[in-house]
Amino acid sequence: AKVFFETSAKLNNSYALNILGILYYIGYGVEQDYLKAKECFELSAKQNNSNAFYSLGKLYSNGIYVGQDYSKAKELYEIASRQNNSNAQNNLGIMYYHGRGVTKSFSKAKEYFELSSLQNNSNALINLGYLYYKGDGVDQDYLKAKYYFELSSKQSNSIASIHLGYLYY
Repeated sequence: AKVFFETSAKLNNSYALNILGILYYIGYGVEQDYLKAKECFELSAKQNNSNAFYSLGKLYSNGIYVGQDYSKAKELYEIASRQNNSNAQNNLGIMYYHGRGVTKSFSKAKEYFELSSLQNNSNALINLGYLYYKGDGVDQDYLKAKYYFELSSKQSNSIASIHLGYLYY
């Protein structure tokens, strides 16, 4: 796979650059190299690839190869979110839920989880379910929690199934 993505990346294909960055990030078929991953993501982002902005956001949010910088992560996630990147929207929701680099706000978290869930992002569906399960910023509602956990579980998200188990326990 690496050979084909490298060939396309040399032609400046933003999709291939981002995928190549992911291969280097996780070390799949290549030696793990965060610097090369970052370089690929940056080249892809220069072409306005929302997945590349999301990937760069993850680097900054987690402090991988770069200093942890929530404000930079937020900026990158927001760019991707404006392009309807559901993973970036979900991660913005997580930032607001925990107050990482932003003022903690359950209502903003819910807003981003809802945007992401409109695209059936299974992790955002879990996060919405969790808001209702805990009553964080919403009225506690186990039926709504169950609804969101079931939607996510139907996408084979095992974490959602665990949350459903807690509801029935």
